[in-house]
Amino acid sequence: MSNILIVDDEPRILLLLQSLLKTNGYAVQTARDGESALEILRKGGIDITVTDLRMTPMDGMALFGEIKKIFPHMPVILLTAYASVETAIDAMKKGIFDYLTKPFKVDDMVACLKRAEEKIAKNASAATTLGADHPLRYQFENFIAASPLMKQVCDTIQKVGPTQTTVLINGESGTGKEVIARTLHKASPRASKPWVAVNCAALPENLLESEMFGHVKGSFTGAYADKEGLFETANGGTLFLDEISSMPLILQGKLLRVLQEREIRRVGGTKDIPVDVRVIAASNANLEQAVVKGAFRSDLYYRLAVITIDIPPLRRRVEDILPLALHFVRTECPPERPVPSIAPDAAQALTAYDWPGNVRELENAMRHALAFLADGGEITAALLPPKILAYKADHEADVAGAGAVGDDLASSNTSLKSFLKQKEREYIEHILSAANGDKEKAAETLKVNLSTLYRKLSDG
Repeated sequence: MSNILIVDDEPRILLLLQSLLKTNGYAVQTARDGESALEILRKGGIDITVTDLRMTPMDGMALFGEIKKIFPHMPVILLTAYASVETAIDAMKKGIFDYLTKPFKVDDMVACLKRAEEKIAKNASAATTLGADHPLRYQFENFIAASPLMKQVCDTIQKVGPTQTTVLINGESGTGKEVIARTLHKASPRASKPWVAVNCAALPENLLESEMFGHVKGSFTGAYADKEGLFETANGGTLFLDEISSMPLILQGKLLRVLQEREIRRVGGTKDIPVDVRVIAASNANLEQAVVKGAFRSDLYYRLAVITIDIPPLRRRVEDILPLALHFVRTECPPERPVPSIAPDAAQALTAYDWPGNVRELENAMRHALAFLADGGEITAALLPPKILAYKADHEADVAGAGAVGDDLASSNTSLKSFLKQKEREYIEHILSAANGDKEKAAETLKVNLSTLYRKLSDG
């Protein structure tokens, strides 16, 4: 049975609903206001939220809006009086799963919860990978993981998110570093406070300092008024510094001072302004190597890298490809169209491709497929971008060529072909056993791509 959160500012109603739902086999938690409800939700484990409409200071619709930011697919059921039915109907247009008018029958509540459970099951079924070995086990708002490597990232987010610790995220371009950073922010006590992101490589040096720390009127040409910087804008919340490796050394020193003293000084100013900001930084370059080369300050590096999260490239986590593809299909598919499935040939092409552009490239590939897909049907390999199709054709040609060589060997000495294949299989199984079944580790030992290892295992 599902875990239900009931939110109502009347203790009598909470006690009654808790008792009734527990009698029907549900696990129930309660909250008397929206903020308490959000604290419970951020800890995880809630499947469905049932909330009263009229509450203070945060009413049911405001709570629903916050829930959608954190858990966009969670069913939310609204409790309302007869006088507010029009409001409830409008709420359903905005995404509320259903509403119940007070007083309601217990059977009606249970039936509504059953429908919500069916929706959850349907969503889970749609997210199941096509022919994958691992089910979809972890999902935050827009962060999906089915691979062991990303499971570790999820575990880190769950542990580090609620803290105030500075985090450094490492990974290639397109791996989803900003998604991870946003997830950390939304898992923190600062979730309701500002989220501010800046790409350090996108701004020239003279503008970057002003953008980050602000400036006072007359401090430079064009400074016609005092301006608040991003640290002040993010006060109380989280500041995400993307591509931190491109930050000039002089600004690195000023950033270090802010992290140490928790105060900023605007460009041209003389007054120190206290700020309370959690900093999350990200880099697609190796900062340790940059420190060795003198391109990045070692003291700033160690200040930022209190906790490091390494995001592996998509080619190293093949198990995530299809769950992510299905997620992008559901996200990008227009509401009036049925969500298409992914055909086996498309799934094969997607998992065989090496994804140099990582998750961002996969998202664009699914947008490309949907753009050429007729209403209904399924996404076939023919709808994928030409680059992926060309890679698939090259891969099939390589396999065919290897098969032709094998046929020549078989005609002259069949036992050699069988012997080599058997020994290859035995060696793969030996390495897998030594790696305790960790396919990614085994692929590294064998010096092959993870997709190649999966293919060889399935061919056996």
